[in-house]
Amino acid sequence: MVRNTAKAIIEYDNKLLFIKKKLDRVGIYYTLPGGGQESDETIEDTILRECNEELNIDAKIEELLCVREYISNNHEYSFLVKQVHAIEFIFRCSFGAEDKITNLQNDVAQIGFEWLEVPAVIKSLKHKGKKHGPRFPQTLKDFLKEYFVARRIKPYSVFKF
Repeated sequence: MVRNTAKAIIEYDNKLLFIKKKLDRVGIYYTLPGGGQESDETIEDTILRECNEELNIDAKIEELLCVREYISNNHEYSFLVKQVHAIEFIFRCSFGAEDKITNLQNDVAQIGFEWLEVPAVIKSLKHKGKKHGPRFPQTLKDFLKEYFVARRIKPYSVFKF
């Protein structure tokens, strides 16, 4: 079964907001806020709900950046998550300055959230060889390279992630 998911890119003051996760067999890594679409919910409602649940913010959708396909069997963490096939809608979002970010409802493996400096994220994406800087799943790393390094985003990715 294919499931729709929504993810948010939230930038503020040259920082990017990530969900911080930890798994015993993987360690600490970062993902974008977001999650799966529920029945009778628009994809826009999904990202707004997920940002509220994970970060306790009232997000505002700025634009749809791209649509990507995710197949867990092609992912480096396939030994943890099997048989997931999702269509990801990635939105650029913002939130009000009066919102105080806190964890309301943690997802599986979520240990918090963290603002990462954009230059540090870019540096980790460009670094070859040994792990350097924050750790991201490969599909997110590929997207962040398009977004920050190449400054172009494919509206629909034909790669099987």
